[in-house]
This record gives sequence, structure tokens and C-alpha cells, in this order.
Amino acid sequence: MTHISAGANSGASSADGPRVFISYAHESDGDTHAERVRALWILLRQHGIDARLDRPAAERPQDWAAWMQREFEAADYVLTIASPAYKRRAEGAEEPGIGEGVAWEAALIKAFVYANPTTWHERILRVVLPGGSREDLPAFLGGHTVTHYTVDPIDFSGAEKLLRYLTDQPYETEPTLGSRPHLPPRGDTTATGATGRAAAGNTFNGPTAVQIGDGNQQTNNFG
Repeated sequence: MTHISAGANSGASSADGPRVFISYAHESDGDTHAERVRALWILLRQHGIDARLDRPAAERPQDWAAWMQREFEAADYVLTIASPAYKRRAEGAEEPGIGEGVAWEAALIKAFVYANPTTWHERILRVVLPGGSREDLPAFLGGHTVTHYTVDPIDFSGAEKLLRYLTDQPYETEPTLGSRPHLPPRGDTTATGATGRAAAGNTFNGPTAVQIGDGNQQTNNFG
């Protein structure tokens, strides 16, 4: 797989590895979820993935709508991080004025899903972190029928499947296709008589009728 930035349309692959945009929501949990997202971001970058998160961008003034659109369009992959607030905001069920950034990102993602109904899941990846659930992903991302990546713990072992996909290094690969074997047909080994019919043979070993008495009475011995 060649990793192509979706927004570039230039045919050039990413120079230092795939570029990834992380889409997530801040939860009202004392930043526990946000810190887990940050740990995933750091882990990905440590392993050659050009992962992008809003934290560095927040250190300076931004037009956030423009920033999110640039990051989404430039990303080879978009990681959607499951959480209750993410689901509410992506599905438009949040209170007005809360989580507008996630709602904007979700609109971009939803438009991509709609435009690419059979291949969107190759670029938009569903991720569940410790303490999370795939039930907390928006319904337009496919429910139980679409692959999700559980990263637990947030280390190399926990993220191995995700890292393998992002870097195009699958664990299980198809064996080399070998040559077709030569399998001769069965020969004609049936014994035939002069008339061409198979020679008869009495091979019946079942129960026999035994005559007892005057010939008018019979009993079958099935013992």
C-alpha cells in the first residue's frame, strides 16, 4: 500500500511515513481521556507515524475550522477516538454551543464516508482506548460491521495491529501460490464376465431365514 495524502492529489507519497489526523473529543473526566489520546499521539510519532493533534496548534492563534480542514484533507488516515462526548457531538446530539470543533470534524468525516461508501473504512479508522467502548463511536461509522482497533495498553504491544496497518506491515500474509499437482484419474479395475456384466458374488452377511418343523413355520434369526 502506498500512503497518499488525500488532499494533495499530487500522486506523491508521504516522505517520512503516513500522515495521521487524530479526531477526538474532550470529556469531562479531568482530562483522563485527553491524556490517553495524547499518549497515543506520542506513541505513533515515536514509531514513524506523522500523527497530528490539536495540542501544538493550540499554542498559537488559529482559525480552527481552516486548521481542521487542512489536517483532514492532508491526512492519509484519520483516527476517530471513541468516547461518549465524541458520539454525541458527531451525531448532533450535544447541547448547542458545546463541542463545535468535533461537530465540524465529524461533518468532514461524514461527507467522506458518504462519498466513498465502499472504501471509507480504509482511511477513516475507528480506535478504542483503555476505558472506552466501540459503542461510543458515531453510528455513521458502521457499527459492529466495521473493523475497530483497540489500543490497550497504549504501548507498542497494544498498538501493534494499528501500527502494522498504518505502516503496511501485515502480520499474516498469503503463502506463495505453488504449482498445481498432477492427479491421474482412477483406472478401470472392475472384474467383468463373458457377458460384460460384473461377476456376481454373494457377499450378503445379514440375517438368515431358518426353517423349523414341518416347513409351514419359519422364524427369522436376527440374533
